[in-house]
Amino acid sequence: MRNTLYFKFFIFLFSVASSTTGFAQKFENEIKEALKSEPRFELRLDSRNSFISTTRVKVFGIKAGVQYDNKLSFGLGYNFLLSGITDFVWVNDQLIEGELKFRMLTPYLEYIFYRDQKWELSIPVQFGLGNSFYENVQPEAPAKFNQQFVISYEPAITFQYRILRYFGVGMGVGYRLMLKPNTEVDEKFTAPVYLFKFKLYFEDLLNDIKSK
Repeated sequence: MRNTLYFKFFIFLFSVASSTTGFAQKFENEIKEALKSEPRFELRLDSRNSFISTTRVKVFGIKAGVQYDNKLSFGLGYNFLLSGITDFVWVNDQLIEGELKFRMLTPYLEYIFYRDQKWELSIPVQFGLGNSFYENVQPEAPAKFNQQFVISYEPAITFQYRILRYFGVGMGVGYRLMLKPNTEVDEKFTAPVYLFKFKLYFEDLLNDIKSK
C-alpha cells in the first residue's frame, strides 16, 4: 500500500512539472536545438535512499557523461548497494547466511526543464543493468550465490542548487521498477527512491584552469 501511494505521488509531481512547463509541446524542439550545441563533460556523485522490502537502504553511484546546452544530459554510471541486508538461504541443502548485494551499470538521461544561475529542475531517468546476489558471511560458504541478471528502471524529478562556482547539490524523489527481478532473491526491490546529488561543474573548472 505504501509503495502504491509513493508511486501515485511521483506521478502527480511529474504531471505538475510537465503541465507547468509545457513539457509535451516544447520537449522535441528543445532537444533538437540542444544537440546542435557543443557537448560539455560532466561528472556526478549521487546517493539514493530507498527500500528493499521493508528495510531502508542506501545506494551510492558515480556518473560520467555529456551535457548539451544545459538542457539534455546523458551518459553512463555505476551503482552499488551500501546498506547491509542479511538473510539465511538454502544452498545445496545448507542453510547459509548471506548479505544481499547488487551492482549495476546505469545508462542515464536527464532533461532540464528549468534553469537559472543557481537552480536546476530536471527529470532524470536511468536504467540499471547488472546483478543481484547474496555474498557469504561464513568462510565455508560459496563466495556468491543466487546470482541473476536484473534490469531496473528509475524515473524521478529533482532540483539542484549551485552552492559554489564549481559545485552543486540537489535532491529529488523517484521510483525504482524492476523490469527483470532476481527470482532467487526474496527481497523486493521495487520501491520509492529519494535522491541526493553532488555535481562537479567540470567544464567551468577546466576553462578557468586553462585561462590562468
